[in-house]
Amino acid sequence: MGAAGDAAPGPEGVAVLAGMRVGVTADRRWKEQADLLRRRGAEVLHGPTLVTVDLSLDEPLRQATAALVDQPPDLVVVTTGFGLRLWLEAAAAWGLDGQLEAALGAGAIVARGAKAASVVRGAGLQVSWRAPRETMDEVVDHVADAHPRCRRVALQLFGPEVHPSTAALRALAGELVEVPVYRWRLPDDPGPAQRLVEAAVAGELEAVTFTSQPSVHHLLRIAESIGQADALRASFNGGVLAACVGPVCAEAAREEGIERPVWPEPPRLVAMVRQLTALLEASRAPERSGS
Repeated sequence: MGAAGDAAPGPEGVAVLAGMRVGVTADRRWKEQADLLRRRGAEVLHGPTLVTVDLSLDEPLRQATAALVDQPPDLVVVTTGFGLRLWLEAAAAWGLDGQLEAALGAGAIVARGAKAASVVRGAGLQVSWRAPRETMDEVVDHVADAHPRCRRVALQLFGPEVHPSTAALRALAGELVEVPVYRWRLPDDPGPAQRLVEAAVAGELEAVTFTSQPSVHHLLRIAESIGQADALRASFNGGVLAACVGPVCAEAAREEGIERPVWPEPPRLVAMVRQLTALLEASRAPERSGS
């Protein structure tokens, strides 16, 4: 369905989703998302499917930072604003922030999306190119076309940890310096996510929201652990709306057998909630006309 569903949602503060229940799988910023949904009248079931693990104080990041300071890259790929912010904060704690910024600014900087580009600019650096649809496939294609002889490339890693783009960039570069800033893992307590799965399968949810690729993959792995993966897919392909924050997240949903995920343009949290509101409100129209 893609960016369809751009119809105007109900006004802010009007409980247009009263009586509806939405599952939220995020760990970061989930309260902000829940508040947006509750202000529209929805009941929220929070079942986090992942935990964000901060690697910014780990030795591999310090080693990668020192290597880039000593030998600046020709090209830097910034995949997430969150990751770059953590990296710069870690460098400041080591007293290397000025040196790192100088090293990153010595070459071209490619940003995967708007948030990454914003943090780059906020650090006083220049973005040479940004992926229009915020996908790593676009980044790989751009590097192949615009930087075919790039010797040394720094890649700020993001989950999923073994992303095909990493191998593709390694093949294009003379040397790829991988910069590990954070990763995602399954939650220590899967109970809330299991209850979200059970609610979706039982038809007790109108929609489930996803704000990252791993949030989708992890939900299906959790469903598999309780023997409900096929039933969950059937629910999504029946009446439960899979609301994704952007096309990359929606791609993960399709990979898991969810046939009709939706996402907004631009791919942002608030836009996702607005689109979700419009679609769920529209789904009520036949009920109202028949009442």
